[in-house]
Amino acid sequence: MRKAIPLIALLLLAVPVSAYQVRSPGPVYEVKYSVLSNGTDALIHLDVLQWGITCGMVDCWPEVYSDHDYLLYFNGSQLYLLNFTPALGLPTWRVSYRGVTFFNGSWYVWTEYYPPACLTLVDRIYRLDFQDFCIKPADVEWFGLPRGNVSDSIDGWRIELQSIGPGEWGYANVSDLWIALSENASKGFSVPITVPNSSTFPAYFTLKRDGTTRRITLLYLNTTRNPEMLVQGFWFPSDVKTVNVTVCRSASVRFPITAIRVEDVYRGGEGVILVVDYEVLSPGMCPGNPLNCTLVPDMVSSYLFYVSSSGPYFLGAYPEEPVVKFEDGLWRFKLHLWNGSVENATFNPVCLNDSNVSPVEVPKVPIEWTSVKVGNLTVSYPAGFLGFSDNHTVIILNGKISKVLPHVPFAVTVNGKFYPLFRSVNGTLLPVPPKVGPGLNCTPSALSETSTAGGENREICGPGAVLLLSVLALVFWKSGLR
Repeated sequence: MRKAIPLIALLLLAVPVSAYQVRSPGPVYEVKYSVLSNGTDALIHLDVLQWGITCGMVDCWPEVYSDHDYLLYFNGSQLYLLNFTPALGLPTWRVSYRGVTFFNGSWYVWTEYYPPACLTLVDRIYRLDFQDFCIKPADVEWFGLPRGNVSDSIDGWRIELQSIGPGEWGYANVSDLWIALSENASKGFSVPITVPNSSTFPAYFTLKRDGTTRRITLLYLNTTRNPEMLVQGFWFPSDVKTVNVTVCRSASVRFPITAIRVEDVYRGGEGVILVVDYEVLSPGMCPGNPLNCTLVPDMVSSYLFYVSSSGPYFLGAYPEEPVVKFEDGLWRFKLHLWNGSVENATFNPVCLNDSNVSPVEVPKVPIEWTSVKVGNLTVSYPAGFLGFSDNHTVIILNGKISKVLPHVPFAVTVNGKFYPLFRSVNGTLLPVPPKVGPGLNCTPSALSETSTAGGENREICGPGAVLLLSVLALVFWKSGLR
């Protein structure tokens, strides 16, 4: 998200912490890690798995109950726990780190993760910048990316793992340890089990040079004896600094960009329905100037607004563009909901009170507008995509940033009056008009209809109606409600 961080901000981001801990009791813990060094610094992939025994009607078998995946950076003197939440919008342990390589002076990491409110697995490669602790999407294929040379040392210090295990990660050796509080707790496991004789068990690697040994502790398991004989969880030592990883910032534009445009307009009665396309864009291939990045959508949804002479109304948001038609004085919708189901809905504008949105002064920012007329009503809206990043608005053409402008809200004009449709809250764009709510008891029951699309029929603003499904999964993703 940024290209440079003021020194004081970086210091605040890297304050030593000892409060990062996971309390998850289990009979057996597996701790795997790999140290991948380029000779000067190293990335450590750390995977902590809690195992248990699951039994069926006939037999029992070991099963992973929880899995915490971490990536750490070691510069030869300081160990950093990389927190990818600011860059990816989800807890860092929910990211799967498939591989790492060092090539042409840069670290690359291959990640997999499910974005919040999205069932599609994202498979992406990032280039890491440890000067600013940020990542940049790399437009490369992992198996086409040359592998750099792996070193068994860091600044002349030879790396030794705690226990050599099977397999490899990032073409480097893996330490693989299984820990339980008793031999009985490890029954059913066909691997060597370590039973600690103290209340803590460290996972570490060592650096050796000229008869001197340094131990770099990655985490501690809580192996305090207890009646259930369960490992109680783990924590990171206080000298491991947690640092926030963002998306690298370029030319006053912070990625990802939230981009909005009016996708479709439907006229009927005394108003219009706007189907607004809401996308979250990340940079893809970036030749030369970072502003030349090809923007790649990570998440797309459709927002519905009704606009009349009294102003705009927010109807809801959906994962796919709805089918909209106006007949018999009513708006009818076929809606694809976030749970995968399809519903029909009927909306009667007679239900509406005056809009709660007040017009504001028109910003003096050069943006092209498109207009549509219904009787005496003229509604204008921005032409094409507008993107929003920090306090800037960007114009997006052909999948790239065309201009960077001072902030102007995405809005409509209704007979010359300017009404914002979205506002920024903690970096997330939320609809300004309040969502049309239930209890608008004005639609006659005769307006009920039988579904013809195989989904459930709903009346919007009918007695006891449940309105268009509340959506703001995107809000939970980008705001702090995770």
